[in-house]
Amino acid sequence: MEPEKGQRETKRKPFRALRAAGIFLCVSAILFVSGLFLLTRSVDRSRGSLAETMTVSFGEHEDVLTFATELRKGGIIDSEIPFVYYILRENLRTKLQAGDYLVSGTMSIPDIVKKIVRGETVQKGIKVTFPEGLTAADMASRLDMAGLSGAEFLAAVRHPEPSLRNRYPFLATSPSGATLEGFLFPDTYFFDPKLGTEAILTKMLDGFANRVVPALSERPAGERYDLLTLASIVETEVRTDNDRRVVADIFRRRIDSGMPLQSDATVRYALGETKIKHSLADISIDSPYNTYANKGLPPGPVSNPGLSSIRAVLDPLPNRYLYFLNNPDTGETVFSETFEEHVANKAKNGL
Repeated sequence: MEPEKGQRETKRKPFRALRAAGIFLCVSAILFVSGLFLLTRSVDRSRGSLAETMTVSFGEHEDVLTFATELRKGGIIDSEIPFVYYILRENLRTKLQAGDYLVSGTMSIPDIVKKIVRGETVQKGIKVTFPEGLTAADMASRLDMAGLSGAEFLAAVRHPEPSLRNRYPFLATSPSGATLEGFLFPDTYFFDPKLGTEAILTKMLDGFANRVVPALSERPAGERYDLLTLASIVETEVRTDNDRRVVADIFRRRIDSGMPLQSDATVRYALGETKIKHSLADISIDSPYNTYANKGLPPGPVSNPGLSSIRAVLDPLPNRYLYFLNNPDTGETVFSETFEEHVANKAKNGL
């Protein structure tokens, strides 16, 4: 017996409803996936209209959408949506750092956001570069050339405030009364002339704390100042990473065997001047920094070394050499196993 027409219609309605719901869900899913695809594509390909660079400010508690709107109005991005989507997708909201940033419409959204996450802010102040191996006196001269007070800086380095030992625990590894020589991390800095010498020292000591202290942390505290002193000599003596590791091993073995280091770097520090070749009078100077006349390490660092030299003394390269020299024309380091070979090499290299 067939169902009546009304009964057939009643059975078809739920089916039609389910079918409609299924179609709706499929269409919604397709639209959602398509939307995500277009958003992802926009994140990678979207650019603003401004070809030049401009400075934008991201506030400490600024809303991301508000910031995105400012970027759009400035021509840095063409829409807020992919910008905000990328930040939410990568979970970067709490990692954005406040500050002023130099950006342009030619940058991708990930590049802009990564710059803010890394805190690559516009540097303000007077730019001063300190290469590895400078002494505090050398650094003072560079500050003078930049219009800052080198004399005040040098006085603060040679007679540091006692409070610095509390602020920077690594200074406690140096002897009482020691200067800050060796702890002034060589780098490029931007100094605000209004803040004075204390701010300069703070930036440089912060650099040492962030870059050097982790490298030295595995060594006993009692060894660290000697390691820093040896690194300062190695820094001034040779140029390449491999040569530094070789020379670090030579100096360690000289100390262990009771031989003097005979380092020209320490004589230069004692003299307070740079010479390619030292006279007999130079290497006879009465100074605790003269390692021709005194065995072992000098009282403290003779320069401010970079990470390469510090790593060299932490991981010296074993070798059989006891002597070395640097060719004054090429800068090449020439190594010798015996004193006789060293004398011959000096003649060959015009020394």
